[in-house]
Amino acid sequence: MELIFESRSNLSEFRGTLHFVQWKPHIHPEPVLSPDTFVDGGGISSYGTVLKDEGKLKLWYQCYPEDYPGSGDIAAVAYAESSDGYHWEKRPLGIVPHGPNDNHLCDLGLHSPSVFIDPEAPPSHRYRATGCGRPGFLARPGLRYGYYAAHSADGLRWELDSPSPQWEGGDVINSIYHPGRRSGIVALKKEPWVNRLLRRCIHTATYRDGEYSDHVSAIYPDEFDDVAAVQRGHFSKDYNHMAMLPAGKSGVVGFICNLCHDLPYTPDIPLGNRGNSNITLAYQEREGDRWLHVPGRPTFIDHRDLSWSTEGWFDTTSTPVEVGDEHRLYFVARNHEHFQFLSLENETVGQPQPYWSDWLKRNIVSGMTFASWPKFRLFGFEAPFGATFDIDLGPITRPYEVRLNYRARQGGRVYASISGQRKPCRDLIGDEIAAKLVWENGSTVLEPCGCPQRLTINLEMAAVYAYEVVPVR
Repeated sequence: MELIFESRSNLSEFRGTLHFVQWKPHIHPEPVLSPDTFVDGGGISSYGTVLKDEGKLKLWYQCYPEDYPGSGDIAAVAYAESSDGYHWEKRPLGIVPHGPNDNHLCDLGLHSPSVFIDPEAPPSHRYRATGCGRPGFLARPGLRYGYYAAHSADGLRWELDSPSPQWEGGDVINSIYHPGRRSGIVALKKEPWVNRLLRRCIHTATYRDGEYSDHVSAIYPDEFDDVAAVQRGHFSKDYNHMAMLPAGKSGVVGFICNLCHDLPYTPDIPLGNRGNSNITLAYQEREGDRWLHVPGRPTFIDHRDLSWSTEGWFDTTSTPVEVGDEHRLYFVARNHEHFQFLSLENETVGQPQPYWSDWLKRNIVSGMTFASWPKFRLFGFEAPFGATFDIDLGPITRPYEVRLNYRARQGGRVYASISGQRKPCRDLIGDEIAAKLVWENGSTVLEPCGCPQRLTINLEMAAVYAYEVVPVR
């Protein structure tokens, strides 16, 4: 569906009081995946991906084996499957020998793995992946520091696209496929200077016809982020990574993982490493457009939403996944701050501190859970009384239907009128994610005549979040 963001170029004629609002997701309160095998017994990370494929949910995630030494990078990538997203099977794969028994490791061997499916690729390249390569535990041998791309026929046995990095530097990268654009989108972390600090920032690249573009700057933290961090009791903020959700023909929602910094910064390198995290939303209407924050940058998911991470932090998978009538964004939450167990001393930056290493072995809590919301209901316009606005649907040459994602309060309603229709549609009441608009002669607009079509939305104590134009025979 096409999401209704306040600055969309096809919205106009705002009349009455309209509030631009962000939906609050439901946070599942218990872990659905825990570190309970040898290869993930040292901890799990949701650097990874959940995809719906072949009638089931497939999960690739970064894991820490029980024999992980606690220092250096980690590149162990585990695989699990589920029919409902609550119960996950870690079936032995017999691909990467490690530990006392067969395990569920695939051989991708990259830090921060991200997987997507290219529906137009040959079978040998159906699964595509990106990740960071550098020396580390269970990493692919011989890789120099950089972001790599890989491909696979089954998602379990991987080959690198090239022995050299696709992009230089970094450590966290997410990739998705956008059906409307018929291309992939890559969001990778870079660390340029911003406001006197090295800051984690988001750059993006495009995947099309089997090739990746150079990356360009996409969204950087600014003074507003630092003010928001201070309000939360921190000192500054940057963007650790960004998950993405394709929406409509070209739109994309970004789920920005904000890292709120505590002092001290890393010596000699002014980079904030310790702190907590939260998720805020951004939106890009078309490829190449500027990314825009939801006004005020309200928190979408907070580390304090879960009982075991009130003083901790979390990271997310690369994209929300559709399950029934809802979207879910899976994430792993922990009971310790980012970098809490690593030293910031000049001589030992990034090395485990003995006290915290022992503390983690005794007390670490980490688990994967998810945030959920009705499909494509992330933000939109709400009218406390009565208000209207127009949506330019563009020229349409064949019969079509219009569907709305809306919610009306008790006593409220939504109705609409459209070019060439003498009467408005029937009232919509209640709460639906894809309600058909029904006119006096049915739900189909039969004679659009190729002219630009304009839809006027009327809200009375109601909100609308997304719309869809569906061609019909």
